[in-house]
Amino acid sequence: MLTTMPARVASRSGWNGQAVAVGDAFRVHKDRCGRQLEAACRLVTHPLGWELRLEIAGSLQRSQVCRSQDEVLDISEQWKTAMIERGWS
Repeated sequence: MLTTMPARVASRSGWNGQAVAVGDAFRVHKDRCGRQLEAACRLVTHPLGWELRLEIAGSLQRSQVCRSQDEVLDISEQWKTAMIERGWS
């Protein structure tokens, strides 16, 4: 007989169940149709570490959960570089 164990996920110490905005990893801008768009990569707490949220004009475009500070820095730099390559500054 096969028994299964409930999955356990290591959670961040001090997690209180509420995401808290930490700040922005970066902000970039782009002119489109005569108006300026702003993209912001926001950093918020997450039960597994941190979450990066890329928002353009306030609309969520993508997000990624990062387990370490190094991963936060690597991912945010990758996203910023990709946006600059697409004409954002």
